[in-house]
Amino acid sequence: MQEFFDKANLLWGAVIAVLTWIFGEYWFVFLLFLALNVIDCIYGYAKSRATQTLSSEKGARGVLKKVSYWVIIAIAFSVSGFLISLGAQLGVDLGFLQLLGWFVLAVYIINELTSIVENMVALGIDVPEIFVKGLNAVRTVVNDAGDRVIPKDSGEEK
Repeated sequence: MQEFFDKANLLWGAVIAVLTWIFGEYWFVFLLFLALNVIDCIYGYAKSRATQTLSSEKGARGVLKKVSYWVIIAIAFSVSGFLISLGAQLGVDLGFLQLLGWFVLAVYIINELTSIVENMVALGIDVPEIFVKGLNAVRTVVNDAGDRVIPKDSGEEK
């Protein structure tokens, strides 16, 4: 039995090491987002069955949307890292862009939570109003913080 636990601990340690190597110190935030993707798919499927709107096309669009979220997150983190390095070469401090990927990820986490709650409500599950209000408050705080880091009018043509 001890050998089983030793192997399980070794496997778990390897998984954590790989996740940390790929996603960095905060790998668990990405794991949370992945879990929310799966939970949203499950409740979206249940809602589609309950409302008799289930279709393979709708399911495929949902999967494509989830994959697109991951692509946008990867782009946000990659581009911000690239631009920070480029800025350093040019003598321009673009360090604030480090937050770009995190803001994108935060917005998508809030969107997934909101979608899960909406699907639960459509299924007749009682979701406490305080939770819904809390999600809306978090969305506002994250959007406002993002606007302070990268103002709304930066880059917009007038």
